[in-house]
Amino acid sequence: MKPCSEIIDAIMPEIIRIRQSMHRAPELSGQEENTAAMVAERCRAMGLRVREHVGGFGVIAELITGEKRPWLAFRADMDALPIQEGGQSGNLPAYASQVCNVSHSCGHDAHTAILLGTAMTLTAIRNRLQHNIAFVFQPAEETCQGAAAMLRENLFGSYQPDQIYALHVYPSLPAGAIGIRRGAMCAAADMFDVEIRGRGGHAARPHECVDVVLIASHIIQSLHQIIGRRVNPLHPAVLTIGQIHGGHAGNIIPESICFSGTIRSLHSGVHEEIRSRMDQVIRQTAEAWGATARFTLRQATPVLNNPAELMDRAVALFQQHTPELELIDIHEPSMGGEDFAEFLHTIPGCLFRLGTGSGPETRYPLHHPCFDIDESAMRSGIAAFTALAQQ
Repeated sequence: MKPCSEIIDAIMPEIIRIRQSMHRAPELSGQEENTAAMVAERCRAMGLRVREHVGGFGVIAELITGEKRPWLAFRADMDALPIQEGGQSGNLPAYASQVCNVSHSCGHDAHTAILLGTAMTLTAIRNRLQHNIAFVFQPAEETCQGAAAMLRENLFGSYQPDQIYALHVYPSLPAGAIGIRRGAMCAAADMFDVEIRGRGGHAARPHECVDVVLIASHIIQSLHQIIGRRVNPLHPAVLTIGQIHGGHAGNIIPESICFSGTIRSLHSGVHEEIRSRMDQVIRQTAEAWGATARFTLRQATPVLNNPAELMDRAVALFQQHTPELELIDIHEPSMGGEDFAEFLHTIPGCLFRLGTGSGPETRYPLHHPCFDIDESAMRSGIAAFTALAQQ
């Protein structure tokens, strides 16, 4: 039987084609219909047992190596972002997105291609495996809704995996390196929406109005002061407002204005303090100016923790099966949220970083319009997952 390295080398051209095809035709969270259909078709062609439309457009494909054997699971996300590829630069790859204002600027196309490559490799070496394998292709990670939706629909049916693993591309690490961290890897994340309602009117007569634009500006300034003045500086936290909408003309004071944002932290107590202070600031500031406010907050993801003992086991498997992989310790957690944390509530597992940076073109940060990867790095992702499956 061929060594895993030879199998992976042989499929890499196809993995790159899959990734580039997905990159050309990205689909937003909750709209991954064509991507999911492609994934399901390819998994069925491998002889895997496939279930579609799990928690939306989620797909689970199962490799059965023995009816009574324990299960391992691997997860990839499939959705894209509402970002125009290239932005104003005009520098686009040959496989650039063909969908206006939608792009795979977070690398989920690579994640999906890597998991399909893992399925191809493990199918070829199924006689060496001591576990059944579940390949989870998740929708709606960017909106932090897909994992919970899949779990609500009894994703794994009658079995529970012993472990679950995922990876995320990381442009600041060298291409092909595997980033590891024990403990907190990603922050808890909430999303919030605020609507301020006042009284509109003519811009020349503001005394007859309740100016929601002015009120929103006071609220936004006060919200940004919560982190600096109400949170212990030793406990990392972030509050960012990324959207604001209101008004139709420069000479009209509007009736209402809306803004949206996110909060991130690594400590549950800090998270609760921020939530409480936000509610006070928003409502009391609006009332002081004669307006009303509606504050809607929804938890997106909990803190993602990698158990030290499981990470140690993973490192040992990497060293045994893929000694050529460069392992890099990540010393600080990310304030980014990760929907994979939902799976870790009930299943032990770890998230790894996959280095994808090899030059200026592949070192743009996640969610940047020019984000791209060194595609050769996907080989390391497949090799790492394949090593984890051989325990």
